[in-house]
Amino acid sequence: MQGIVSKWKWRSPSAAEASAGGTPGPLADRVLRGRGIEDPVAFLDDGYGRVVPPEGLGGAVEAGQRLSEAIAAGRRIVIHGDYDFDGIAASAILARSLRLLSSKAEVRVVLPDRYQGGYGLSVEGLRRIREEGADLVVAVDCGITAIEAIEAARANGLEVMVLDHHTFVRDEQGGLVLPPASVVVHPGLPVEESDCVGTDHLCGAAVAFKVVWATARAHFGSDRVPAVMKRELVEATILAGLGTIADVMPLVDENRALAALALRGLPNSGISGLRALLIESGHGLQDGPVHEETVQFQLAPRINALGRFGSAMPAIELLTLPEDGEGTSARAAALAAEISATNLERRSAERTIVEEATARAEAEGQTADDHPVIVLGDPNWKRGLVGPAAAKLVDRFARPVILFEACEDGIARGSARSIHGYSIHDGLAAAAPLLESFGGHAAAAGCAVRTARLDELRAALVDHARTEIAAVDLTPVVEIDCRAVIEEMDEVEDVQGVRELAPFGPGHPRPSVLVETVRPIETRWVGQDQGTLQLRFAGAGARSVKAVWFGAGRHRDAIESAIRGGAIDIVATPDLNRWRGRVEPNLMIQDLRASV
Repeated sequence: MQGIVSKWKWRSPSAAEASAGGTPGPLADRVLRGRGIEDPVAFLDDGYGRVVPPEGLGGAVEAGQRLSEAIAAGRRIVIHGDYDFDGIAASAILARSLRLLSSKAEVRVVLPDRYQGGYGLSVEGLRRIREEGADLVVAVDCGITAIEAIEAARANGLEVMVLDHHTFVRDEQGGLVLPPASVVVHPGLPVEESDCVGTDHLCGAAVAFKVVWATARAHFGSDRVPAVMKRELVEATILAGLGTIADVMPLVDENRALAALALRGLPNSGISGLRALLIESGHGLQDGPVHEETVQFQLAPRINALGRFGSAMPAIELLTLPEDGEGTSARAAALAAEISATNLERRSAERTIVEEATARAEAEGQTADDHPVIVLGDPNWKRGLVGPAAAKLVDRFARPVILFEACEDGIARGSARSIHGYSIHDGLAAAAPLLESFGGHAAAAGCAVRTARLDELRAALVDHARTEIAAVDLTPVVEIDCRAVIEEMDEVEDVQGVRELAPFGPGHPRPSVLVETVRPIETRWVGQDQGTLQLRFAGAGARSVKAVWFGAGRHRDAIESAIRGGAIDIVATPDLNRWRGRVEPNLMIQDLRASV
């Protein structure tokens, strides 16, 4: 099946079979069947019972014991995090819990600066931490590849623990090469024999949560902890779930439970900074449930904006403010407002990069079928913003994209994003002789190259991609869960049943349904650039449903031709639109075509 902009396919054989047979039943049930989910009750269970205890995470129990001992011994502890939402949430979880366990504990947080030291642990950074008097560093959401830096720190008398979830270094035989840390905690490590089943895809904040859970147990000698510590573990669960959503982890099994618990608990969180950030994002505490989109498009971008422009330390202050401190609420509101202002600056600068990169890619022929990768650099594109901008170009052009900041020292530093089925890391590895450095994974990577060699790098990557990417792979794909009709999506209750399958994300994306042979009763182009398509379809009786397609303007001629031709088929996500106290069904169009 082919739409105007994408190839349509059933999400699974189950989806094709169910839709072919016209399987009856509620739409939500059909979506789950289309995903091959045999036991909907078990899948939808997102309570605390689904959260795996520390025994299910390799190294967590040992880390908890060592941290408990360090607090008791009065050791000076530095938490070394990362500058994204996940790393900041992980750092806040540790700082809040360790300070609560001992009011005398000397615990401070250090975050790297993207423009000074770059990502992760460094020899120089750990040396400076040691000189400032620390004797234990807890690296969280980083450190698993920092072998040289940790070796140097150990030789200097500094203990380093690593709590991470990123990809291991492996030797030539494929074996794990772990950093020489006193303890390594990682979801990919084997788990001792126990009744627990570990989770392979935890984010950094979830790893930190498991470790503070284990630390509290060790500190109090039991699973029964004081009420104040129990409340803090609930807050840690919220931060871990938010990190899970923000770091785009698969929302299945335990991760689904963490995300759901966070969304339910967020409006009533005792963390004043979270409440202030939620309000600053336009979601009042009395506005009802928080959805994953609020985290993805409001909370996480605000926090991430700090690290993309400079220091992310204001976010640490926001999430670790003393709840009983004088002026805490006012300080939280002020910090949230400052962070939002930085995010507005980030959005404007990122939009400029996207517009400039799009125009250049098209003008230079990098969007042609025989050019399966886009590589561009510019001295005015900040390296902290090129990753998200590259992701937007991937969505538009359905091919890998690498965007660089061409720095004054003659080095271009950039971020890559890829499409499903092509490893951009493999592409960079093939071009390694041209690079100053690179790292990452199949879907996203970072790299540095001499600016004078950008054209050589582009040619090398194009050659590699041509051997790995077929022309058909450069066409976006829309996956469909089941067929549906307008009449079963024209009431709030109908769509609410689908919304209850949330939270949605990788591993469990927002539902897509195929609606065939329908004719809009209204067609409008709206927005500042007239680039948003609004259709309205007749429902049952006098009811009707609005359908919206953002960014459809560049396909306007093909869309209008299909609509003029008669009946159309659409692929859309059933959703609810909330506006000024009103709630109504809304279809988010992904693609359409003239009915066959």
